[in-house]
Amino acid sequence: YNVPFPCTPCENNSPLQIDPNAFDALTELQVLRLHSNSLQHVPQRWFKNINKLKELDLSQNFLAKEIGDAKFLHLLHNLVNLDLSFNYDLQVYHAVINLSDAFSSLKKLKVLRIKGYVFKELNSLNLFPLHNLPNLEVLDLGTNFIKIANLSIFNQFKTLKFIDLSVNKISPSGDSPEGGFCSNRRTSVEGHGPQVLETLHYFRYDEYARS
Repeated sequence: YNVPFPCTPCENNSPLQIDPNAFDALTELQVLRLHSNSLQHVPQRWFKNINKLKELDLSQNFLAKEIGDAKFLHLLHNLVNLDLSFNYDLQVYHAVINLSDAFSSLKKLKVLRIKGYVFKELNSLNLFPLHNLPNLEVLDLGTNFIKIANLSIFNQFKTLKFIDLSVNKISPSGDSPEGGFCSNRRTSVEGHGPQVLETLHYFRYDEYARS
C-alpha cells in the first residue's frame, strides 16, 4: 500500500526479515536508505556499529507505531537527516501524532520529515520531544491531513528555518491567541535553496520499480 509496486504479503502478514547483524561491518556508513521495504519494526541492533550514520531514510514503510517507541534513535548520535514519511496505519486517522521521547536524543539532527503519518490535530504536546533539538532547521509535516493546529507552537523552536505544512486542511485551534497563525520569521526558506524544496523520491519509480 505504501509503495507503487507492492510485494506479495508474507505468510500471516509477517514483516520483512533483515538479519540483526546485517550492518555490523559497515562501520563507516553515513547514508542508509531502507524506504519501501514494508518494515514494521526497527531493531536497535542494526545500529550498534554504525555510529557515523548521518542520513537515514525509513519512509514508505509501516512504522507508525514504531515512531512512538523508536528506541533505536538513542544510538544515532550523529544523525543529521531523518525521513519517516508515509508510515501511516492503513485506514486509520490518528487523533494526534505520537513521537517517542527518543527523538530528544538526536542533538545533531537538522532535517526531520514526517509526511503522511495522517493525523487530525497538531499541538505543542505532540512535538515536545523536538523542542530542545539544538540544530533542527527543517521540519516537514506535509500531507498529514491535519485539520486543527495552533501554529504559534512553532515559536518554541529557536533554530527552525523551514516548516512544511503543505497538503493539510488546517483551521485555527480554539486555544490559539493569534488565531492559529505563526509570525515567526524562522519559517522562511531563505538559506536552504533547492535542496529543501525539491520533490523527493516518494512514489516515483521506473518500470523496473527503481526509485
